[in-house]
Amino acid sequence: MTPAAQPGWGARPDEAVDALGAIEWPAERLGDALDALALEGGLGPRAVAAPIPTAGDLRSADALGAWIDQAAAYLGVEAEPVAARHDELDAALLRAAPALVWLRDGEAPRFLAIAGRRGRDVSVLRADRSTARVPVEAITRRISRPLEAQVLPEIDRVLARAGVRPRRRSRARQALLRERLGAAIVDGIWSLRLPPGAPFRRQLAAARVPRRLLGLLAAHVSAYTLWILVWMTVGRSILDDHLDEGWLLAGALLLATVVPLRQLMAWLSGVVAIDASALIKQRLLSGALALEPEEVRSEGAGRFLGRVIESEAIEALAMGGGIASVASAFELAAAAVVLAQGAAGALHALLLVAWAALVVALCVRFYRRRARWTAARLAMTHDLIERMVGHRTRLAQERHGRWHHGEDEALSQYALGSRELDRSQIEIGALMPRGWLIAGIAGLLPPFLAGSGSAATYAVALGGVLLASRALQGLSAGLSSLASAAIAWEQVSTLFQAAARGAAPPPPPLPPDAGRSPPPPDAGRSPSGAAGALAGAESAGDVEVRPPVLEAHELSFRHKGRARPAVVDVSLRIAAGDRILLEGPSGGGKSTLSALLSGLRAPDAGLLLLNGLDRHMLGAAAWRRRVAAAPQFHENYVLAGTFAYNLLMGRRWPPRPGDLVEAEEICRELGLGELLGRMPGGLEQVVGETGWQLSHGERSRLYIARALLQGAEVVVLDESFAALDPETLEQALRCVLRRARTLVVIAHP
Repeated sequence: MTPAAQPGWGARPDEAVDALGAIEWPAERLGDALDALALEGGLGPRAVAAPIPTAGDLRSADALGAWIDQAAAYLGVEAEPVAARHDELDAALLRAAPALVWLRDGEAPRFLAIAGRRGRDVSVLRADRSTARVPVEAITRRISRPLEAQVLPEIDRVLARAGVRPRRRSRARQALLRERLGAAIVDGIWSLRLPPGAPFRRQLAAARVPRRLLGLLAAHVSAYTLWILVWMTVGRSILDDHLDEGWLLAGALLLATVVPLRQLMAWLSGVVAIDASALIKQRLLSGALALEPEEVRSEGAGRFLGRVIESEAIEALAMGGGIASVASAFELAAAAVVLAQGAAGALHALLLVAWAALVVALCVRFYRRRARWTAARLAMTHDLIERMVGHRTRLAQERHGRWHHGEDEALSQYALGSRELDRSQIEIGALMPRGWLIAGIAGLLPPFLAGSGSAATYAVALGGVLLASRALQGLSAGLSSLASAAIAWEQVSTLFQAAARGAAPPPPPLPPDAGRSPPPPDAGRSPSGAAGALAGAESAGDVEVRPPVLEAHELSFRHKGRARPAVVDVSLRIAAGDRILLEGPSGGGKSTLSALLSGLRAPDAGLLLLNGLDRHMLGAAAWRRRVAAAPQFHENYVLAGTFAYNLLMGRRWPPRPGDLVEAEEICRELGLGELLGRMPGGLEQVVGETGWQLSHGERSRLYIARALLQGAEVVVLDESFAALDPETLEQALRCVLRRARTLVVIAHP
């Protein structure tokens, strides 16, 4: 797409801001704007009809954000919300492209589609898919209008009282605006990108990594070719016993040309490494979050720590080793050509090929030894972590004589593997490149003894030997790095591939009320008694029959690796406003049923509906927004962060002021007011890990508050009251019954 004529974005900022109206997208074409942005940004959106928002989707910022998130997922991309300080908004807009910008200063919502950047300007898509080049300052001022309108009257009064001259008033107004609004947070920006589970080749292409790799290799080939030409020009003058100024000047010019090429190579290699590493980290993190609970439990903390260690090797070794190997292969080919022109001819080049094959064979042996050494190291890491985690249990239950059982054998195996690995590294990193110098010079003995060849051909051959030695050093380092990366890949490939789980095309965005039932007539009514409210069922004649919120028909689920199913042919019906108490013995499948209802697991058989929509139609994320769960204590965690973050992590972060107010209200209703008073930072106190330590009961109530603050339609609490004393239990239960629209409580009889 070529930029269209510019509609007068000239020197005056106000004129540029007013001209933005010609390139805005109306709300009814918001889906088309997302599709056009994804296409222009090279994200390859799905070939589907663009979704259209409804009036309900535009009624609030939360509803609009949820719709954009679902619509982007339907198109096969991801919309990441961007929030920035007012004084950093220019830089945020330049970094966010391709991005969608919400303009809130009119009666109807309007949007800008930023496709890219050109210096301090951005390329904006029009509704007819053409582009316009717009100064980023004009967009910043347009976004800031609602914020500025709140403080401009006061600023104008201050300027009037101060007697600022009219010609200086505009500059003074802008300075005061920057001072007043500098720290204000501006949102309503969504940056489009490929989801972490998208094919990795598409992610690399979107980040322009292949293009930069080709540029890096082209720069390397050019620099290496110029270097050989420098040798040729200077060497010819020396061998001809006549230092021609013209040849020397040509060599100097060629050598000067190599310098910017080297700088370009350094810049490209750094950019490629940073971009590729960011994509790999994002992919691995997404894969870790996509693992099933059984997979996490079966691995253990030690194995996951080993995977984290190996993931660092993937980033550092794969990119560097791959680039070095390709570059060294080219250098070897060039050295073979040079050797073929030397005194020993093609036999010298064949000797280089044989030597390179020997290097590859030694790298294969290095790979095998490195694999054994890595396995031993990871096993020791896993054993150490598990012993540290279970240290108190070992002290109480294990005999003193077996505390260090097997450690000496493991250390001996590790030391043996380390010696073998060091030997292989010396062979391929030092002996082979240096050994080639001896072998390459020895290859010149036959023609030398035969008295054939000229001084020039011997000089060419010696130059080829030196070039090959340098190439072999790079090849050895590159192949050893690739071997280490391949071993690391075996450890992290599970996480890498897990990111693609659930990558099936999601459903189109549904209206905001789809999958939601109206609040029951008695919602918000305080129960007269906690136990009576949980007892469950009223008689059919006392209340009107309400449509079901959650409906299950013959659900079945079996945990992986177990012969006996945990849930078999379960059918139930939960209506809006119900308070359900589910009791049963340990191991009876209560927690598994809780995970099925809350969308944390998918049933193996049967049908599960939320207001008439199944999990595929509604989408996994939308299901979990409507059904919130507080799993059992051992499956719930206090993360290292503030108390407020642990409360609101399932709602939104960073929070709005109203979120913090509601979080404190719920905490006090649950009996956590005393805890908030003891903690010096209140809601901002750091908890978890080495922060403020919470008791068992305080953690349980934190988990309950976390579920309630999600504002879900159904709340499922799995043994959340087990650690509370009777008085605190009564207080917490009243809060839950008052706050939850529909409630399912799982407990032991």
